[in-house]
Amino acid sequence: MNLTNTVMYTTRRQFIRITGTAAMFGGLAPLPLFAANPPQLLPVRKGKTLVAVFLRGGIDGLNFVVPHGDLDYYKHRKSLAIPRPGGDPNASRDLDGFFGLHPAAASLLPLFKEGSAVSLQAVGYAKNTRSHFEEQDTWETGVVGKTLSSDGWLNRHLASSTGHGGIRAVAIGGNLPRILRGRAPAYAIRGIGDLAMPNMHGDADVLRAALETAYCTKPNAKRAAMADLLSRTAAATLEGTRQLEAIAKQEYKPANGANYGKNGIALQFREAARLIKAGIGTELIQLDYGGWDTHSNQGGVTGGFANRLRDLCDAMAAFRKDLGDAMNDVLVLTLSDFGRTVAENGTNGTDHGWANCMIAVGGGLANSGKPVLGEWPGLAPEKLHQQRDLRHTTDFRDVLAEAVSSHLGNPNTSHVIPNHECKPVGLV
Repeated sequence: MNLTNTVMYTTRRQFIRITGTAAMFGGLAPLPLFAANPPQLLPVRKGKTLVAVFLRGGIDGLNFVVPHGDLDYYKHRKSLAIPRPGGDPNASRDLDGFFGLHPAAASLLPLFKEGSAVSLQAVGYAKNTRSHFEEQDTWETGVVGKTLSSDGWLNRHLASSTGHGGIRAVAIGGNLPRILRGRAPAYAIRGIGDLAMPNMHGDADVLRAALETAYCTKPNAKRAAMADLLSRTAAATLEGTRQLEAIAKQEYKPANGANYGKNGIALQFREAARLIKAGIGTELIQLDYGGWDTHSNQGGVTGGFANRLRDLCDAMAAFRKDLGDAMNDVLVLTLSDFGRTVAENGTNGTDHGWANCMIAVGGGLANSGKPVLGEWPGLAPEKLHQQRDLRHTTDFRDVLAEAVSSHLGNPNTSHVIPNHECKPVGLV
């Protein structure tokens, strides 16, 4: 078959099939990348990785990092409250005399004690709508209002910097989330162990030409630039799938006696560790873990929330153990739609709230000696937002900006987090 025929009959779907089960996205979005004053593209810090874990549904941060020193917490939650620290195995695990961890999160306690884990409490922003759809968009785009045409903030990081490998960003779970969508290439895979790469058919020129035909159909002035971008995208995809195939062929054994278990989030963290140890320059890994919309039957010390929380924290602890010294170059950061109402509802649950906690795990955290960062606004009725929610005292965009600038080393924070004057939070 000659080149013309191959281009004519190769479709987008065939291209993905040709290049394997790992899908690469990027370079095809119709959105303008930078409206004006494009940033100088500087290389990020070599060997650094950010693992963003989106806890979809709105995790109850008040029962994750428990404000046991605030007596109003117990007034609002008669059945859901986690007991104050003490000899009871069901009590919260004390962090600093005021905050503690839910007992299901006990596997993270050693990380807090050694300084490789920290929490930020009362994180949010001023225009929370309490809508899952809108708030996930906001946290994934890093843009407040008019998120419809926005790319993801992690993708803007990629587009405003240069990396040190062909696969800079990977979402583990099969679908590319909003946080990684945009102009810059990003991969979405179900898992490295599930990859079954076929032999490559044809050469790179044929596949680049096929992509150009599939996506560049209008013969106008923009075609040449788009064709060049697609050519580079195709080449990156081919090289990326080759690298993933090589990793998939190698048996993986967690180090240091780490035991991940077999639940979904644990397997995602295991694959994240596998990617990092491969040393192919992956600097962004995105994980998804849903099921946190606990309107009813949430439970307190035990129950559905506790079970899910245990799986999450045990997975993070195993990830830390598996990576060992390599964790010095890794930052794990949790995100969620919003927090939950301070008071429990009539069905043993909590409803959509306002501010929340974030958890960070890594070897490069700022050594402030504080396991919980941020100003605590209090839970007395007169101190609540709209008399129902934890107020926010830290803007979530400041946390994202610090992860990008201080950990990954990208100085272009005004492009990654636009229309916001970022303030230091003391995380990294």
